[in-house]
Amino acid sequence: MTALLKTARPEDVFQDLFRTHESDQIGSKYRKRLAQVAITNGKSLIIDFDDLISFDPALARSLVEKPDDYITYASSAATAQMRVEDPEYAEHVGKIFARFRRLPEKTALRKIGAEHIKKIALVDGIVVRTTQVKPTIVSAVFRCRKCLEITVLDQEGELIHGPGSHCQFCKQSTSFELLQEQSKFKNTQEARIQERPEDLPPGQLPRYLEVRLEDDLVDSARPGDRVSVTSIVRAEKQAVGERGRLRTFNIYLDANFVDVVGKETEVVEITPEDEKQILEAAQDPWVQRKLVMSLAPSIYGYEDVKEGILYLLFGGTAKQLPDGVNIRGDENVLLIGDPGTAKSQLLQYVSRIAPRGLYTSGRGTTAAGLTAAVLREKTGGMILEAGALVLADKGVACLHPDSQVLIDGISTRIGHLFDAKNAKIAVTKAGYHLTMS
Repeated sequence: MTALLKTARPEDVFQDLFRTHESDQIGSKYRKRLAQVAITNGKSLIIDFDDLISFDPALARSLVEKPDDYITYASSAATAQMRVEDPEYAEHVGKIFARFRRLPEKTALRKIGAEHIKKIALVDGIVVRTTQVKPTIVSAVFRCRKCLEITVLDQEGELIHGPGSHCQFCKQSTSFELLQEQSKFKNTQEARIQERPEDLPPGQLPRYLEVRLEDDLVDSARPGDRVSVTSIVRAEKQAVGERGRLRTFNIYLDANFVDVVGKETEVVEITPEDEKQILEAAQDPWVQRKLVMSLAPSIYGYEDVKEGILYLLFGGTAKQLPDGVNIRGDENVLLIGDPGTAKSQLLQYVSRIAPRGLYTSGRGTTAAGLTAAVLREKTGGMILEAGALVLADKGVACLHPDSQVLIDGISTRIGHLFDAKNAKIAVTKAGYHLTMS
């Protein structure tokens, strides 16, 4: 297929992929997906990038280097193929968006830089905040106040751009009225993703990037979700300084696809050699003591404490009784001891070795810092930012012995946050009332 790209239009090559890839008696892989899009009243066709590589490597390389152009070509091809598969639905929806997933290489969030601008990248992270969904105008309809003629202008950027002070029809100096009911809008949302704890270099603070979501991608992830974002890296200018425009720009991700990895417990890949060693260790009558001694070996003694922490790390089995009551399998551990008895060091060690481990400390930790915070964004709206307990869901949250949650200045217990099998954190702030898991 590589030779075909040199002579055929990219739209035609993409449509050949949709029409012929992995065909059987029922149809091709992507014809089935387009049928599913119509059934679910969707707007997006999800394309596996490895399919594109196997079908036409040159096209795949072109998409990585010029994602704006080639994602547009793929969307045009998906829309054209939908007109073939279901003309009525194609007329109804107007446009099908091409969404790409499973890129062969992931780019670390902290490695995103100037060399990635206008390139496509796959970035992993944790969603820590999301804004409200807002309609954004994409095609503005203006009416001249003198001759009443209509002017349609496509809109880009943050501000609405009008026709100016002169009408192109009556040639007079005039003003224009924006007809909102005839203009076209799309849903937009901003999110912030932060580096995962296991991706952090030792001693480094987590970094974050803003993500722009549009159309059917809005509300695709909530604070606390782990996501893989296929996106185009872009740069935007910062606010104008007192002496002119700043030379530095802000990098953000223009999302093409958001894959929510899920809240399931982190899965460790077990090789056949690992399995053999585990089975051999299970036959050792002293295996439990060896495991206890291997936990924080630099801290001498405290075998009972280490054994309790070991049970927490292994966890138990959740059960559901016949009457519907859930008995959680996870455990909580409270360490009580005199100062200088290695409580903090044990917590820090566990947070480093446990999947999704998170350590937080401070006598004045607020409820927002542990659960969630409602903050004001730059446009005046409110945004929700996840706290430590939400980010550590299905992992281990290590709270310093001196941590006390302050709610309205009053010390409050946090034990209720751990009482349920699937703990839900209730947030009632700034007019919001919702639960986060």
